[in-house]
Amino acid sequence: MKESSVAGKASTEVKAPAQGRAPDSSARTSLFERVPDSERLAWPDIASILSGVVSSLSKLMGGGIVAFYAGCQLGGVAMAVTFALSFALTYLVGKITFREGLPNNVVSRLYIFGTKGSAAGSLVWIFVLVGVLAVGTVQLGNAVLFALGWSEEWMRWALFIGISCVWVFMALFGTKVIARMNAVFVVALFCVMGYVVYLVAANGQMGDALTHGILIPGVDEAEGFAYGVNYAIMTSGLLALFAADFTRFARRERDLVPISLVGSLFAVVTYLFGALITYYGFERSAAYFSGLGYDAAGAAHAAITNPGVSLVLAAGGVGLAIICLSQMKVETSNSIGGANAVSNLFDSLFGVKLAWPVAVVVANAVGLAFILGGILDQVNAFMSFGSILTIGWCVLLVTDYYVVRGPMKIGSRGVPLDRVESVNWRGVTTLVLVSAVNGALYATGVVAVPFLTTAPMAFAIYVGLSWVFRRQVRERDAARRNEIVAGVGSACDVDVSVG
Repeated sequence: MKESSVAGKASTEVKAPAQGRAPDSSARTSLFERVPDSERLAWPDIASILSGVVSSLSKLMGGGIVAFYAGCQLGGVAMAVTFALSFALTYLVGKITFREGLPNNVVSRLYIFGTKGSAAGSLVWIFVLVGVLAVGTVQLGNAVLFALGWSEEWMRWALFIGISCVWVFMALFGTKVIARMNAVFVVALFCVMGYVVYLVAANGQMGDALTHGILIPGVDEAEGFAYGVNYAIMTSGLLALFAADFTRFARRERDLVPISLVGSLFAVVTYLFGALITYYGFERSAAYFSGLGYDAAGAAHAAITNPGVSLVLAAGGVGLAIICLSQMKVETSNSIGGANAVSNLFDSLFGVKLAWPVAVVVANAVGLAFILGGILDQVNAFMSFGSILTIGWCVLLVTDYYVVRGPMKIGSRGVPLDRVESVNWRGVTTLVLVSAVNGALYATGVVAVPFLTTAPMAFAIYVGLSWVFRRQVRERDAARRNEIVAGVGSACDVDVSVG
């Protein structure tokens, strides 16, 4: 069987790129069908989408977290980790989705999870991506509340619900409009952030802003670095998986290099701006949250995790308008990605293809549930466990595609969707074990940076299980190839207990 993702084309290039327009991520035909040649994009189009996604309030928050918890020197180390890991994972995972022409949730059916098993990936994606959606909603809402001076609890919840309704509306009707205005929003946001940096320099604070140590009360160096680097690592895994939904639209495989570079670079630049913006508005933001009843450490944490408040402090109503427009592009993409995961979840488990509006509403309802649970107050636990899930998923995908189905020759690449096994128990078991073990190690304080154990454990367990069951996997793979050649049979669903 020819292991090429695009029928009739070499796996490194396809014809007829669609210049100057972004893919319509909400199109129902694009979720379970390979990208046609007519929908392919030049790499700057895809890079602009990624640069717009990483220039968000949640990424600005990441810069503040890294700088204030780890200090500037160790924060620089965390940013270097972000860049290197983001580039490597975005390129490696992106190459897989490019060759297959399918989004990450569906590609994971072909490799690590199987058809019904891909529900595991959908649950991970719903938790992480919808969690980030909820974080962004709270950050934007808090900026609006601060700007307008609203303090009543009912106002807060009415605003959060209203913002979520906007995400639903934009995901249903405004995807193309947001994509076309993406570059404008990114430029406007960076202009405001540049203005804040100017204010820092004009106040003579630039030296301190770039050299300060840990600024959170009661946090030591090791704890602060672990806190910051965990967020940086989750960002890397999240960017790789999110970018994979768009790298599949690339024209040539070599385009993945500049796409990965631009996305990773903008992530680091946004982190740097976030560190400076948080420093600029820290004292007034912390005072604002102290007035809401937070203790000193809680007010400091709230000031860091709400960079929108600092932007409003610097640029007033103009700053608020720009961050609203900027968040619109990001959260619309997050809403669409979450809805895609909801769609795949129902399709993989029950064979039910949800109507697109229903999937969007469900994703945003889950986001409101996260907000109700106080996700910003639990952001440390969220980003640490999120890093376990995203890195585990990425490592599994890379291991299966490049190692197990590569030199080890256990299974084939480019399997048709209707021939995929029901459950790949090797992948599902590995993800569950890795998540449970590393989550427990982190929760009990045995491991401060779960990535250090998650990545090697995911690789070792999956390779080990694949070797143990190599005969069964190869036999099933040979039977599937024979069925394809003969043009008979159905999707390979036999004896998944050893898959």
